[in-house]
Amino acid sequence: MALLFGVAGSAHAQSSVTLYGVLSESLVYVSNAKGHDLFALQNGGMMPARFGLRGSEDLGGGTQAIFTLENGFNITNGAASGGLMFGRQAFVGLSNDRAGTVTLGRQYEEMSNTLWFVTAANIFAGYGAHIGDNDNLFLTDRFNNAVRYASPVLSGFQFAGSYAFSNSTDFAINNGYSGSVTYTRGSMKIGAAFTEFNRMSNALPSNTASGAVDSSSWGYSSPFVTSTTGAGTNQQRMMGIGGSYDFGSFHVLGNYTNVLFNYSDSTGLRLQNLEASAYDFVTPFIELGVSYVYTHGDYSIGRATHYNQIDLASHYLLSKRTELFLIGIYQNASGPDTFAQIYTTSPSTGHSQTLIESGIMTKF
Repeated sequence: MALLFGVAGSAHAQSSVTLYGVLSESLVYVSNAKGHDLFALQNGGMMPARFGLRGSEDLGGGTQAIFTLENGFNITNGAASGGLMFGRQAFVGLSNDRAGTVTLGRQYEEMSNTLWFVTAANIFAGYGAHIGDNDNLFLTDRFNNAVRYASPVLSGFQFAGSYAFSNSTDFAINNGYSGSVTYTRGSMKIGAAFTEFNRMSNALPSNTASGAVDSSSWGYSSPFVTSTTGAGTNQQRMMGIGGSYDFGSFHVLGNYTNVLFNYSDSTGLRLQNLEASAYDFVTPFIELGVSYVYTHGDYSIGRATHYNQIDLASHYLLSKRTELFLIGIYQNASGPDTFAQIYTTSPSTGHSQTLIESGIMTKF
């Protein structure tokens, strides 16, 4: 790696370490959470709480050593996310202005890295993610044991790819790979990505401790992690494309994603998600946003499901770092044995669910 990046020693190397984080908490109401109305204090109402350290050291010749350590936690009770010290990110690597960047460790895969900016959930809608975050645009899942390369920006294009080792003698159990391309020109940005998770399931030998996808992933009742008979996921394939355009204070964004779950009982599910969103700073301090998400699912056993979701949001900026927010999400589900479930909320006993939350977020 040192030869690739042409590292040269320097007696005057510059280094920096930055502490950063997000704290977000909200009061939330959920209709029909397992058949009952729910009023609660909700962790990470707009963005999941986190703090991290990001560092770099100038090695000379345009090369830097870089690292990121990022902890996720529940601000409501102080618990670490997934029980991991640095469960969100933990990686180290080298970056060069001409050669690109190589990083090694626990990292986001390319659906998250490349398409995070085209979904309203990451911009203004909080829990308004695609049902079950089935395409990982809301950054639910990560790669362990990952080696990632990202090219420098070339005429507006940037390419990236990653491979996550199973760290097992059985090479194919619990590994993953991913790739992406982005193009930026002026106020327009477009991205495309794909990812494959070859997961541990209840039909395969356990390899969650050392594999690419650990047991902290999907730590909630996503409706797609198991088949209709309860069989685990052997493989998950995701691909997507999306873009955004800024018209001054007014912004539009959208995406299409296609996801395939292959289960250990030899059945499968294909999901297609389509999102159109917009937000506007109607004043320097007030942001309003609206999003529509449609998801269509086809099970290999001949069953179809449909989800329609509307997200509405308003944000009031108290400063550059701190804001108040009010978010409303409505989801309607249709199809045999299909229920509504807004991200990590308890599933509805019927075909619809509403979430309303009001809270505060500050960044540092």
